[in-house]
Amino acid sequence: MNAGMIPSRYANALLLFAKEERADARIYEEAQSLIDSLQSESGLAACIESLSEPMRRFITLVIRNKRVEFLPAILRSYRQLYRKENGITRAWLTTATENPELVERLTLLMKEQGFKRIDFETEVDPKLIGGFIVQIEDKRLDASISSQLKNIRKELEENIRKNRKNG
Repeated sequence: MNAGMIPSRYANALLLFAKEERADARIYEEAQSLIDSLQSESGLAACIESLSEPMRRFITLVIRNKRVEFLPAILRSYRQLYRKENGITRAWLTTATENPELVERLTLLMKEQGFKRIDFETEVDPKLIGGFIVQIEDKRLDASISSQLKNIRKELEENIRKNRKNG
């Protein structure tokens, strides 16, 4: 089996099992905690102890089947399946400073456009100077001051080149 099929099969099995156990929303959240713990390796034991019984049983199955190396991919696939099945849209917002009001406004706008539920991740990046960058699934809007300044600089450089050519 290839590395793409194994996570997908296990993720589908986890989704069905989680729904059967009425723990799909909790396992969705636990999957992210596990992904974070597996990537950092610190606090893994504490993370596993805090998991629901269905998630611990699932991890036992993965270990028993010697598929531990696929666990992060399985969990990411599960979260993707869960989002699709529950109409959850992923969105990322980067701002120059903390801006919870912007998250609320964007969430409201997205709901008015027909999005059911939005899973926002936010990040602060002072290099943006001002404005924001928002990405909704695979669409991106860059309304940052730093990006606008780069565009202005690019236009000025192009104008200078044209004037040198013509003058």
